[in-house]
Amino acid sequence: MTTQEQLFQASGGAWVTPQSMEQALRSVGAHEADVLFLHTDLTFGLPDMTRSRRELMAGMMKAVLALGVGTVCVPTFTFSFPNGRDYDVRKSRSRMGAFNEYLRKQKDAIRSVDPLMSVALLGDKRYLVTDIGHESIGKGCTFDLLHREKGTVKFVFLGTRPALCFTYTHYMEHVLGVPYRYDRPFTGKITTVDGRTYEDTYQLFVRYQGVEPTSRDDFEQLLLAAGACQKALCGDGFVYCVEESAAYELFMEQMKRNINYILERPYPARLDDTFTVTGEMVAL
Repeated sequence: MTTQEQLFQASGGAWVTPQSMEQALRSVGAHEADVLFLHTDLTFGLPDMTRSRRELMAGMMKAVLALGVGTVCVPTFTFSFPNGRDYDVRKSRSRMGAFNEYLRKQKDAIRSVDPLMSVALLGDKRYLVTDIGHESIGKGCTFDLLHREKGTVKFVFLGTRPALCFTYTHYMEHVLGVPYRYDRPFTGKITTVDGRTYEDTYQLFVRYQGVEPTSRDDFEQLLLAAGACQKALCGDGFVYCVEESAAYELFMEQMKRNINYILERPYPARLDDTFTVTGEMVAL
């Protein structure tokens, strides 16, 4: 092992390298996909302080690309319009993690024009971000296109957990038309890659006031128990890999049994559609 390969040092002293990260990803079947959608966090250990943030992200990218998957996507959500800001495809920074920002800035990457829940992509299935509609979490969104994709789609949680950030569940809520969310329009200005600016309106599937998402990990545990999710250690963190079609089937099954399945408590009998953003909106 060379110093150049070291990325993160786990609490036990072992180093996470691009090679060991790739091995962890392969052990959960991430390489057996046509499309990967990654949620990421840097929980693998202490970063190698001799390396820059860019070098660390490049090492993670090396591990992901070594899998040989044709298309890799990451969320680069900004929720620009709800946060009272315009959206610039090139410049609007996402708070979805350092790796996601690194990927979206790659010269071969493309990013969707969605001013609420944009997605960046490397690879061949570019239509997953270029052919989207105006519903950020509904018909024609990237998640909808992923669900309709004929190839194998997998969600990878690299350093984070499905219980913390499985945004795909909100798309499935939209498919079900859950009564505790509704489509709300947001309008603002969008600046495209070629510098053109125009006004547009996008819809977001928001929660009614008083509806709280669950803090439990019931769905994550169900995915693991059913074999729809594989998990492996990577330094001080973990890698999870979830197969889209299996997750879809399990989620729909649970929601049809209990519409409050992913809520902290049953939704209120009286629903208030007053929408306010307290602080910075970073999640749905």
